[in-house]
Amino acid sequence: METPVPLRNVTFANWLRSHGQKDPEERWLRELYPWPVLAQVECAATHVGRAQRIVYDGVEYEVTLKSVRFQPKHDTWKYRLLVESDGLGWHSRSFSDEFDMCGAPDGSFVTLFHAKTEEPLEKIARAFFGRRWGDLSTDSFKTLAVSRFLAASIVGQVAEKAFQAVPLTHYPEARLIGGGTAPMLASGRDLWLGYRFFSENAYHWARRSAGNASRVVALYFADTKYQFNTDLPAGTQVQSIAELDSTELGGRHEDLIRTLLRGLEVPTEAPDPEQLATIVLGHTPAPVAPVNEADVHEALAALKRPCGSKSELRYQLAAAVVLNAWIESERRLGFSQRKKFYAFKQKVDSLAKWATEATLPGVRLWAEALPGSAMPLLFVRVDEVDFSFHAIPIARRLLDSGHAQLMWSGVRLKPIAPLVLAWARALRRPEDCAAVSSGK
Repeated sequence: METPVPLRNVTFANWLRSHGQKDPEERWLRELYPWPVLAQVECAATHVGRAQRIVYDGVEYEVTLKSVRFQPKHDTWKYRLLVESDGLGWHSRSFSDEFDMCGAPDGSFVTLFHAKTEEPLEKIARAFFGRRWGDLSTDSFKTLAVSRFLAASIVGQVAEKAFQAVPLTHYPEARLIGGGTAPMLASGRDLWLGYRFFSENAYHWARRSAGNASRVVALYFADTKYQFNTDLPAGTQVQSIAELDSTELGGRHEDLIRTLLRGLEVPTEAPDPEQLATIVLGHTPAPVAPVNEADVHEALAALKRPCGSKSELRYQLAAAVVLNAWIESERRLGFSQRKKFYAFKQKVDSLAKWATEATLPGVRLWAEALPGSAMPLLFVRVDEVDFSFHAIPIARRLLDSGHAQLMWSGVRLKPIAPLVLAWARALRRPEDCAAVSSGK
């Protein structure tokens, strides 16, 4: 047999042309392979055993051609490649993986697959969906590639269950990277379901896809934190995956979604709830805790859920405190557009109305007039913690109705908003998700 010739057209697009029938998870795994790196490898037999240094997108890779073997049964050459890289943290995962790449005798690319039966990302996903948090190594888990794969897997699971009354098929052209117009799931021309991680991109996809199906639904994980065009043509809809999961599936994936929203921060990384309680109750002093992006993403998702229990009420009020603190800090930095997020106060108003009707034990509401302000200050006490908000419509009704006023505890929650959110999250019970979805 003649010696192999250099491979050409080693790309995911070429692989997909002949493997589009594969399961979506397998396609997503392949899309996340280091294709631009593998496309540069010299595969001549003379390079066997030699490390090849390849730099792509600022990351250094060392690729070693371990072996070259002809496969008479398939009439292809098989190249075993060891890819090693320390990565660059979140944006570029580390590698110490062997891949098998196959090509025809004329040098045309045929296929590429991981040498192990279970790929590293598959192992991570198995531990993630099994909630085996201790099996997840920070170095290999907290990367953009892992986030993309797990997010797409969650969306696929939630969408298939939420729309189970409709026969859905996966579109092989759907991509995790680079967008495109193809939906993730579709039911002919009746329904297209697309997915983007951020809400702005979801709205953009929905507008581009309008008219391709009678109904177009774009799902997303995280809200874009600045103003953008939210106009939608008829027949299109945009919805957060957190809201769809809570309203249709009882919050079955709520902890998994939150982990993605918090940058793959697993539940075991949360602070001790008893220690947090002493801070929230004012028994232990704590420095100001700045709100970060993960807190904002979690808070925005939390307020899209219905409320059906005291612990859910506490959690959503804590989320509102986070948004209040974040908006104020952003406006101090000159980002006036963040003011649009004050819309969360409408949700606080609905939470307060629900609480007054539910008569929950340990929950009290009252309002106090503010000097120089036409709008009273709303207080919601949940057990021993007082949440307070300005510009909530129900406060006027509470004040005018003569609701008994209590004495404020004196603990300001905004300076410690992230700790309040973590504390309230820790106090939620597993059965709250089911209560929320049923409205009990």
